[in-house]
Amino acid sequence: LSQTSSEATVSDYQYSGCSTAVVIGLSKQIAQEADCEHPGNFVPFDASGGITITSSAVLPYLDKTARDDLKTVAAAAPIQVNSALRTLAQQYLLYRWYQEGRCGITAAATVGNSNHEGGRAVDLQNYSTRISQMANHGWSHDVPGDDVHFDHTSSTDHRGQDSSAGHDRRTGR
Repeated sequence: LSQTSSEATVSDYQYSGCSTAVVIGLSKQIAQEADCEHPGNFVPFDASGGITITSSAVLPYLDKTARDDLKTVAAAAPIQVNSALRTLAQQYLLYRWYQEGRCGITAAATVGNSNHEGGRAVDLQNYSTRISQMANHGWSHDVPGDDVHFDHTSSTDHRGQDSSAGHDRRTGR
């Protein structure tokens, strides 16, 4: 018997809209696998304790230290998270949209070069009222042209762990 199969790739979604929610299932699976292989590197957080997650496209995972400091800020001054961890799939879409001048994206790092991919960056909707609180807990706000962006500079950069999640180093598969 012959079978016809059709599989979507991430690049198939680059013209489907302006939300990385189209790859959120894959991205959650990658984040969970990466945290399983390296506990504490990509830990989940939820919409509680002053944290609001603004859309279904947010992948609510961060480095443990970054997550803990974010929760501390949110407990004192509520925050609205537009973006946290990004997988390669999500960053690929954002960077393509940025290159094409689509979706209102004013700044985007190339794939493999975003602190979001390392679990040490967030974008906040209410950034302008949280700059000092974030700075008091290890978050820098210094990326030109990306006002919503904060980097947690004392966290370890875990970039690349999402691309190796599930990869068996013994077999190479």
